[in-house]
Amino acid sequence: MSGSRRDLWKTLLDRFDPELVTRPEWRADREESPARRIIAALDRPLSTPPKVLLTGTIGTGKSSELYRVAEERARQGDEFVVVLDLVRHFRRAVSDLEALQNVTSWEVCFLAGLALIRAAKEQLGYDFASEQLEGLAGAWTGLAKASQVSGVAPPTIDILSVVKSMTLLASSAAAPAAAVAGAPAAAGAAVASGLRVLSEIAGAGKWSLPMGRKDTKPLEDQDEPMQTLAGRVNHLIATFQQWNRRVLLVIDGLDRIVDGARAESLFLRSQMIAGLDCALVVCAPFALRNDMAATEARGFRLRTLHNAPVLDHQNPSAYGPGVRFLGEVYRRRVQDLRGENLIPQHLLDKLAYYSGGRARDFVRMIGMLAERGWDDDASEATEAHVDDVLKEARQLVETGLDRGHIEVLEQVARDPDHRLPPGDLARELLTYGRLLPFPNESEWFYPHPLLTLNLVRR
Repeated sequence: MSGSRRDLWKTLLDRFDPELVTRPEWRADREESPARRIIAALDRPLSTPPKVLLTGTIGTGKSSELYRVAEERARQGDEFVVVLDLVRHFRRAVSDLEALQNVTSWEVCFLAGLALIRAAKEQLGYDFASEQLEGLAGAWTGLAKASQVSGVAPPTIDILSVVKSMTLLASSAAAPAAAVAGAPAAAGAAVASGLRVLSEIAGAGKWSLPMGRKDTKPLEDQDEPMQTLAGRVNHLIATFQQWNRRVLLVIDGLDRIVDGARAESLFLRSQMIAGLDCALVVCAPFALRNDMAATEARGFRLRTLHNAPVLDHQNPSAYGPGVRFLGEVYRRRVQDLRGENLIPQHLLDKLAYYSGGRARDFVRMIGMLAERGWDDDASEATEAHVDDVLKEARQLVETGLDRGHIEVLEQVARDPDHRLPPGDLARELLTYGRLLPFPNESEWFYPHPLLTLNLVRR
């Protein structure tokens, strides 16, 4: 059709998928980017490798910050970078994303070991000794048996088969030859740096190991099976680092855990993850986001990614500076399309404000707007389109709220300082993104802006 803009709207639909990994050229720069500080920490010549817990509400853009770190370090080449996305692993390999809510510290460490084995083999052609692989398999079997309540024997495990069913990212460059004197030529040749996706290998078979089961017994770090697994994984890391270079392990996805007890079991009551003998950057469980105990996560440095400040602290009904940042998020994704005028500026600002400063919500709403633009073959987005998007989004965030929730939200909205109130209801609202934190000299809180359209009175 002459003059049709459906191709542009279709491209927006594809690019504004909240589950899509953001391309480097699409990322807008944040004024308070934790990635810069994390990269600076990795540059320091410390005897103990840095370990960072990155906290923040779900959807703020933590994954983008993790990828910034991973890509920069992979380009620099000082570390062999391995990125393990647990959401993707549990969704695609385990086929049970809900099981991530029950993952244990030893399972995370085991997956880290598997990821290193796969990345070293596929990227550098490096094979760990068969005794090391058998030792890791035996450690997993011992822990699987010790943690089972039912007494059912765990399945047999073939490490080399299991790693083929994983999807991860790893450095695409070998270390410079000088860094690995005596190593095979394939490992010593410097090639173009960056990250490469290692997908599931065709014919690898389905992931068969039980993970994140609800009916498992908790174990202590000092228990022999736990010590054995930790030792086996650290032996893999030490062997590789002696052969090649330092390892940087980036673990994404643990922020999806909402149960406080599970979060504490990973980082406060266990030091297994912190005990991995390599540099670590880990996305912290959201349940630790506003827990004072998070500062007691031994071995880790805490870094926080705040919601973009789309609300003004003194006048929350007015736009804050975060609106400009989200506008730049949009422009970065469309700058090659000559389609910036598809969404008039005042409507783009409106969507940014009502996203609550969560990048994922903003991206999702642009995608919803693109649906309406495509349906109408619109020359540009209209006020009616945006209002319809906000109506749909509002109904979603209103789901499940009762009078008690609403009273807490109104209490926060009417508090001149907008402080976090005590009680489980406030924590629940934070966990599920109905009450949002914003940065200032001290953190402040406010109901999700969509809730102020109809449900919450200010």
